[in-house]
Amino acid sequence: MRPPERPGCRSSGGTKVGGLTPSFTYDARDNLFTPTRGAFVEAVVGVFSPALGGDHDFQRVQLTAMQFVPLVRTLYLGVRRGRRGDLRRRALLSAAIHQPARRADHAGEEMAQIETELRWQFWKRFSVVGFAGVGGVWNDFERFHNTRTIPTGGFGFRYELARRYGIHMGFDIAFGPDNTAVYVQVGSAWARP
Repeated sequence: MRPPERPGCRSSGGTKVGGLTPSFTYDARDNLFTPTRGAFVEAVVGVFSPALGGDHDFQRVQLTAMQFVPLVRTLYLGVRRGRRGDLRRRALLSAAIHQPARRADHAGEEMAQIETELRWQFWKRFSVVGFAGVGGVWNDFERFHNTRTIPTGGFGFRYELARRYGIHMGFDIAFGPDNTAVYVQVGSAWARP
């Protein structure tokens, strides 16, 4: 595995990455596939070092938090926040919120995002989804400083495929600052944070 390169830098050979990534996960969602209530929190701290088999010393942190709230019987709100960063400024992260913007100019060593989703179960097994979010990426390299905020949004349609398991399937149309994307979605877009 090779760590991402800094912009403008070329790697002359392979790099070994060795480390430990302990994590803490709390999951109280009522359903793994399409939650309607509950919370999810996950914290991951990665420590990489030559003592653990790698070529470089660096650390990575990641925090993800989600909350799902039923507003009324057929209307559900979800909010997701995330934060990632490399404490030693050695890796690049891309803003990967529920949106199509994934170009190199959306990369940075630190990332934060917040997204909200509203799902309306309007008739029997059919529902519509609206979502909006904003992600920020930034870095503070010695030779240049870069900050980028990326707003996104979109809507989707769902059909409850398996009522017993709460599995919904459908599609989303997402709009970013540079382009539009269509996703086929099985379960929640946040099923795996």
